[in-house]
Amino acid sequence: MVNPDILLLAIVNISEGVKAFIGDKGAKVVLRDAGRQSGPKLLESLIGHFPGVLDKEEALRRTCIILEDLGFAKSIKKEGGNIVIEEGIFTNAIMGENLSDSPIIHFFEGLIEGFVSFMSNRKVTLVPEVVERSKIIYKYS
Repeated sequence: MVNPDILLLAIVNISEGVKAFIGDKGAKVVLRDAGRQSGPKLLESLIGHFPGVLDKEEALRRTCIILEDLGFAKSIKKEGGNIVIEEGIFTNAIMGENLSDSPIIHFFEGLIEGFVSFMSNRKVTLVPEVVERSKIIYKYS
């Protein structure tokens, strides 16, 4: 069985490899879209067909609960117009100090956007406002 920490490091390093290959802006776009595409597929594999359509705010609230339960962070909360992630797995796996430059941050925002679109059939857009070792705050609209 693969150690989950090793798998996480591999995913973060893959995102850095994409950045080295196609550049910073391209990697952010590609990784965000990868999250948007994989979010609904992951959620569908976990719960099957979603039985209804939620409004965007409720879909965001449930997304936070599900991602927290799956272990993506110790705490993921919707606070006003923000999603606050504390002790997330991605920021702790990024090498170096310039965390906001890592495209894996954009994968995570895409994953959240994909979960919300799966549950609500509505588009939500996240923008990272704060990226620190143990905290990410995404503003959403």
